[in-house]
Amino acid sequence: MSRTAKSAGLDIAELRELLTTIIHKKTRSGAVAMELYTHRCCDLYGSLSDADRTVFLRTLAHEFCAPKGAALEAASAYIEGATRSPDPAQSAHLARTLRDSLTPQYTELFDQINRLPGGFAFLVHMRADMLAHIREDRQDTAARAMSDALMKKLETWIIGTLDLKRITWNSPAYTIEKLGQYESVHAVKSWLDVKRRLGNGRRCFGFFHRSVPMEPLVFVWVALTDSITSNVQSILREREPTSPHGEENAECAIFYSINSQLGLSGVDLGNFLIKRVVGVLRAELPNISTFCTLSPLPRFRAWLDQWLTPERLANPPTDMGIPVQAQRDLLSLVPAASTWTAALKHIINSRGWTSDQDNLGAMEPVVRALGAHYLVNVKRGNSSCAYDPVANFHLRNGACLHRLNWRGNTSYSGLRQSLELMCNYNYVLDRIEDNNERYVRDGSIAVSGDDPYIAQAKALAAQRSPSAPRL
Repeated sequence: MSRTAKSAGLDIAELRELLTTIIHKKTRSGAVAMELYTHRCCDLYGSLSDADRTVFLRTLAHEFCAPKGAALEAASAYIEGATRSPDPAQSAHLARTLRDSLTPQYTELFDQINRLPGGFAFLVHMRADMLAHIREDRQDTAARAMSDALMKKLETWIIGTLDLKRITWNSPAYTIEKLGQYESVHAVKSWLDVKRRLGNGRRCFGFFHRSVPMEPLVFVWVALTDSITSNVQSILREREPTSPHGEENAECAIFYSINSQLGLSGVDLGNFLIKRVVGVLRAELPNISTFCTLSPLPRFRAWLDQWLTPERLANPPTDMGIPVQAQRDLLSLVPAASTWTAALKHIINSRGWTSDQDNLGAMEPVVRALGAHYLVNVKRGNSSCAYDPVANFHLRNGACLHRLNWRGNTSYSGLRQSLELMCNYNYVLDRIEDNNERYVRDGSIAVSGDDPYIAQAKALAAQRSPSAPRL
């Protein structure tokens, strides 16, 4: 099925007729004709420009959702039948009619496309287009509902259809090209970059759908090291990526980047992938005893910018664990600032501040303390879940919060996202199940290692009143 972006123009009346034919099965020629109509629909979508694809998706979301009239009629019939008729068969029939009336009509199109060769991959890319449209028009709730419905479909269809494969430099060029295309954490700059990441002392594993055997749906990069790594550049730029004593003597497997196709956003594949890869590595290299991540804090800088309110700039909080000497050091660098928070804001908004060793020395204890507070105490809304999406992912999967790494990612994106902080999440195998249960139950965060900033953040959190506002 073609997904080229050369627009053939979009005739809305023709589109409505085609969608109606497929969704309501208005053809008497059987399954073969239905398959041809569905192919035609996919080819039409693939020929459209981005703008016309948006029109296609809006038409589908708004005109082929669950019709309100039919749903209200079915609901009234169900309520009336439930009060008047004790017949179980009649009740089951009315319940089925009500359920069908509440099912969006466009799900039938998704079902038909999924039956085509390559249909699953087509739908993954179509959902990526839906998500792109939603980002542009956040008020389009119908499109959001359609995206969620397709996500649930993809989640169901994926069960039992995934194959775990190791990706090497000898894998098909198409597969290796997709690694660079879908890598969203640490950008791939060249084929040599990919080759280095697939070399000795490195691993890459992916889940592949059986209908798309050369395109990874989700994949993870792994470095085999002697100790828990604190800086991602040491992994990405190392010319001879091997443990000094060889892979057979490496002690740690560092998961430093997990990526999935945009269209599978919300489908939890990373959890299963990590657990499967841990099993494979343990069987292949029994010398590896530590399974740890080197992860970004993608929302830390944005949170910090919001946290530095005029009130906090004028009256800094005293319960954040910022050492007094660190506060003085910041103030000495910005004489015009009257508070350490004002000095902090001035520095992080200054261009090239990471090139000054005095800045780095003064900033380290402050940024690490704020980073620990952010991971341990900042929650998502009124829930007990960590605000940071990467932290929530690993903690929900049963990992321990292990260590914050100052200057863990010195790239531009690392500075922009998290002031160069990175975090290690440690998958202590005999603690995973218990950690998961406690985190899901009440947000308890398990800790490994001896990071003083994480310990301090947890201690200060325990001292605060449960009713205290979350920062």
